[in-house]
Amino acid sequence: MKRIVVSGLTLGMLIIIVLFVLFSGIVFADFAPKVIPPATDAMQHPEFWIGRITGGADRIMLTPEQIRELNEKNRTLPYETTDINGNPYSIANIVARIDNIGIQFLFENPLKIQTFTGDSLRARFKSTRGYFQKGTYFDRRQVQFTDEMKQELLDKTAFDSIPDTIIPMYGILTAYTLNRILPTNLPALGGACGWLDLMQSASFDYGTPVAVLHASADIDWYYVRGETAFGWVPASQVAFGTPAEIGKLAYSDNFIVVTEHKIPLYANKAFSAFITDVYMGSRLALRKKDASGYEVLVPYRNADGSLTTVSGWVKPDADVTIGYQPFTQRNILNTIFNLLYRPYGWADSNYERDCCGTIRAVYKTFGIFLPRWTTHQLHSGVRVLAFPENTPKERKYQLLDSCEPAVSLVGNQGHICMYLGKVDGTYYVIHQSGYSYHTDNGTEMMVRRVNVNDTELEGGSNIDSWTEIGIFCH
Repeated sequence: MKRIVVSGLTLGMLIIIVLFVLFSGIVFADFAPKVIPPATDAMQHPEFWIGRITGGADRIMLTPEQIRELNEKNRTLPYETTDINGNPYSIANIVARIDNIGIQFLFENPLKIQTFTGDSLRARFKSTRGYFQKGTYFDRRQVQFTDEMKQELLDKTAFDSIPDTIIPMYGILTAYTLNRILPTNLPALGGACGWLDLMQSASFDYGTPVAVLHASADIDWYYVRGETAFGWVPASQVAFGTPAEIGKLAYSDNFIVVTEHKIPLYANKAFSAFITDVYMGSRLALRKKDASGYEVLVPYRNADGSLTTVSGWVKPDADVTIGYQPFTQRNILNTIFNLLYRPYGWADSNYERDCCGTIRAVYKTFGIFLPRWTTHQLHSGVRVLAFPENTPKERKYQLLDSCEPAVSLVGNQGHICMYLGKVDGTYYVIHQSGYSYHTDNGTEMMVRRVNVNDTELEGGSNIDSWTEIGIFCH
């Protein structure tokens, strides 16, 4: 009799494995359904929530001038505030901790940085060195980083060549760019079977201005300061120019904004020569618009690294707006639901987004510039309602009852969601969830996508874990 083989296993071996699982009590993880009860099919559409907004969803929640004032205020925002009980409430420790991976609470225009002290850069590198050296990391082969592997990466930072005074060069990014903690594309996973790349800290949109402060030992990477973060980016994605040349592209008064997950950008009017994808919230300087599409100005990197401005084309039916969208609840909800079911991307890796990356992209389409981290975003609104985590959830729900959908963000130092509204006594949010929950029989259900769920679901959107509500309206 022939032995039956199933994918390299004998039938007998397969039976043994199945019996082991059945009698050992092991329960494997599964993917959560798209509609997570008590959410319904109808709740997966923005119109459901738009129709429930009291007073109509087309009110201007912040005018363009109010948005400019908010952005300016957030350049000098204090770390201290007062919670709902009148007690001091500080995020200074969180800001300092996240600074270890380069994420900044306050905005800075990189084109206005004239000098940068070597001592400041050395201090940043030492902080990163400490963060990296004390961690345990694995590569994609499930091989743990050795001390030698760690030192090799640290040596690439060219620490000893940092001058006492740095005169930055100015650049603009010619691709959607991942911001790395060290100059490498090598992932650093937190466990042998981990899935979060801890070498990743953020992303920079296409056309982002940067101040280049340092180069890696092999000159393949630049250490840059963007508006919201420090970090390493591939040298091949930076085009050098003057602040005036870069500003013409990045800060043009005439521009389009991407309102979908991404749109293709082409090098010709026939849309046959693809340049790159441009992601939600990105701006492109507009040259002209006609029935054939949008002609835009785009940065191009010459062979010597210098900047050239060339024409690009966007299809006439692309999901873009000329100028920023009016900041209405209808527009906010339509925009975030454009991302419904997008896969989770830690720190915006794999050309996807995490929770704060999702909120940041959506709000950028209205000209609201948010920092990279959850706590930073929650404190960047018109006002913040801060409270201890152990505040009774009944009190938290009372606060939520006074908040408007779409312009109220909820969460804590590890997660952020957008409030959608209340249905039959149950509150709902939409968010990019990297979390899981468990069924009654103990099965782990992985969400890991943008989804709608209630605020009692296990995971980061559960109200018990909230410590802040950020409000973006007057």
